[in-house]
Amino acid sequence: MKGFLFGLVVAGFGFGGYLYWQHQKSTAPAPAAKIADAGAATTSKKARKRSRGAVRIARGPAPGDGVPAPEPEAEPVRLSAADLRPVAQGDDLSTPDVLRLDMGNDKELPELSQDQIDERFRGQESAILECIARARPDPETYVPGRVTIKFRIQRAGSVRGVRVEAPGVLQRNGLFGCIKGVVGRLRFPAAGTSQIISYPFTLS
Repeated sequence: MKGFLFGLVVAGFGFGGYLYWQHQKSTAPAPAAKIADAGAATTSKKARKRSRGAVRIARGPAPGDGVPAPEPEAEPVRLSAADLRPVAQGDDLSTPDVLRLDMGNDKELPELSQDQIDERFRGQESAILECIARARPDPETYVPGRVTIKFRIQRAGSVRGVRVEAPGVLQRNGLFGCIKGVVGRLRFPAAGTSQIISYPFTLS
């Protein structure tokens, strides 16, 4: 009977030791090789993430893709001293006004006031500025100086004689002919005497 109980106790201890050994085996750490492999995989993923570069979203059309390249901006014209020297063109305004026998009563008429003259001239000022703009070498080139327009108003109110002084580069581009066509169309009230009028324009 004692032998039987002793054997039973030994068998119980042996079974308990077996269970303990199985439990320790299942919770034991992974082999060093597997841990190293897992670390290498993690490091590889991190390395791949860091090695990404920039990605261009879109590109503009390059020359040769059917789209013409933008034209280079034109350089301003270089003006010489001769281009900027004032040049006068037009009629001789020193010639006295021609008197007509049927206009003897003109002596009773007053001289035109500056306001009367300015009112008529101002109506054509935009056309004169357009003449100056067209005579420039190009819109970007700065031409210093001034344009002076002189003309004679006859007693009857018509314009006889126009003279323009301006930088030579503008005169070569047809400034006088353009301004003479504009000023020659002006009409003023009749007056007791002829008058020579001058209008200067500063170039900018």
